[in-house]
Amino acid sequence: MTGLLLKLIITPLGIVVASWILPNVEFASWYQPILLGALLAVIGYIGELTFLGRNTKGFVLAMDFIISAVGIYIGAWAFANTGVTPLGAILTAVILVITEIFQHNWLIQSGRIKREGILK
Repeated sequence: MTGLLLKLIITPLGIVVASWILPNVEFASWYQPILLGALLAVIGYIGELTFLGRNTKGFVLAMDFIISAVGIYIGAWAFANTGVTPLGAILTAVILVITEIFQHNWLIQSGRIKREGILK
């Protein structure tokens, strides 16, 4: 559960920061990146519960990157006056995956994730 709370804070924050620093990621309202980030956090948490282990860190990071990039690009369509280009979605996903590296290492080292393979 700590992993979910961490993701619910870091993922929306990462999208907000990306919208501040990247010119091709624009949200019309303050709540839009937070809602999108919360949705992606829940999806990412489910993926971690399902797949994350010492031997699957790279796979889960790749999965996080793809889901984040596609989710941000398509998710932005749900909001009025919001513009996210494909490059903006990719760069935002890179920011999120960098945070995920630290989160996954912490989850595995702290023993919160004990799997050693996919779906074990």
